[in-house]
Amino acid sequence: MRILLILSAMVWSVLGGIACGGKAPADETPPPVPQESQGGETEVLEAPPGSVEHQDETAQTVVAEDLVEKEDEDLKAEEGEQESPWGRPESESGEPLPPRHSMSATARAAYQRGIQASRNGNLDAAQSQFERALALDAEAFKATYNLGVVADRRGDNATALQYYERTLSMQPDYERAAEGIALIHLRQNNPDQALAVVTPLAQRWQRNLHLQALKAVVLVQAGKPEEAMEAARFALQRDERFVPAMLAIVKASLRLGRKELAEAVIAQALEVDESEAELHYLKGRMLLDETGRLREALSEFRRAVQLRPDYVEARIALGNQLLSGANYEDALIQFKAAVQLSPTLVEVHLNLGDAHRANSQWSEAKSSFDRALQMRSPLPEAHFNLGLMYMTAGDAFPGLDQVGALEKAMDEFKTYRDEMGPRLPRDDPSEGYLEDLDRAVKREKKRIERDRVRQERAAARAARDAERAASEAASGDAGQTEAEGSQ
Repeated sequence: MRILLILSAMVWSVLGGIACGGKAPADETPPPVPQESQGGETEVLEAPPGSVEHQDETAQTVVAEDLVEKEDEDLKAEEGEQESPWGRPESESGEPLPPRHSMSATARAAYQRGIQASRNGNLDAAQSQFERALALDAEAFKATYNLGVVADRRGDNATALQYYERTLSMQPDYERAAEGIALIHLRQNNPDQALAVVTPLAQRWQRNLHLQALKAVVLVQAGKPEEAMEAARFALQRDERFVPAMLAIVKASLRLGRKELAEAVIAQALEVDESEAELHYLKGRMLLDETGRLREALSEFRRAVQLRPDYVEARIALGNQLLSGANYEDALIQFKAAVQLSPTLVEVHLNLGDAHRANSQWSEAKSSFDRALQMRSPLPEAHFNLGLMYMTAGDAFPGLDQVGALEKAMDEFKTYRDEMGPRLPRDDPSEGYLEDLDRAVKREKKRIERDRVRQERAAARAARDAERAASEAASGDAGQTEAEGSQ
């Protein structure tokens, strides 16, 4: 409780500074908050942690009061009655949550087979089983949701949105469907649309703390970290140990440049739930900014992936660190998994291409970069990476000689510079690469010319030698014939 009181005071100091027109120090650049990954599904609880769900309001009130009364007695015995450090508890306000349908046994069996198929990467089988579950139980909203996840992972945003929206029509407060819709809009760089979806749901279903935390996260992505702090605090007033709301405070704090607060909240949240993968991911991101803590950051990323194998951002972060540490094969494994999980993320294809390049898999690397360019153009990063690929591969690239590969590299770096335009840094390495490539091409062409001249001279010499030998042989034969005739 003491730590939570300290954290609450720190949050209030941030909110107070904002209310008074305060800003993050000018010399502090808030680090970017990572984009959320698309909806992935493992088996979920019938009721989300942090929400109150019963068949009617009377039962809801009785159960809640019984639990609160017992907890209050324990607190009074230990330290006296205290309010939540985040503010006055609000557990009884808001509209009661709608009951959640329990799937029939036969539908659940098909649903579980679909979950397993999805984990194995067999999306066709997963879709078939989720459709089977829905046919057996028309109210199986989780099956509908997971059909949206399958479409999402295939890159079919329109179909995914249809299934997510259908899920909300079946279960109006289902936070995972709301998250799926919001994340599609965020991936499309449309945070206002994501807010338009999440905000009314969070306002109506105040007792669903996952929706409150989701609203806070979307507010961060929309560039409104101050409002995100308030939204997260609203959830923590109901449950001061609610980790998703703590995560939202961490993200808002990072956006505001309040790293000390973010570190404190992460530490407390890990004490509450060490198995929350996103806590380890964010901690790893923060450790990367500290000198000499790369090994610890790598460990946090590994733990995040271990806890949640479908966590795309954690796999990308882990893959990037493995790549920079020359562990190319393991990096490739991470990026291949990330592409399978999120085929619509351009950055994943860029990372996969870079891993293929590091493993000297030139054709595969080009395919990944080409795929990224098909998804988004202009994309200067793809051209930069293609330049590195051709420059590294040289005449090992299928169908190209050394000069052809180097000239392709120069073309890609020039395209990269053109697309960057005024954003190109003064010390951008592409300028140095182009100078080196130009010299290398000229050297190679001179070498080729020297070899050509040498080969021509050698061929001419060989021809002359052959002609001389033939002439000498002919002279010898003529002399022999003359001698034989005189005899």
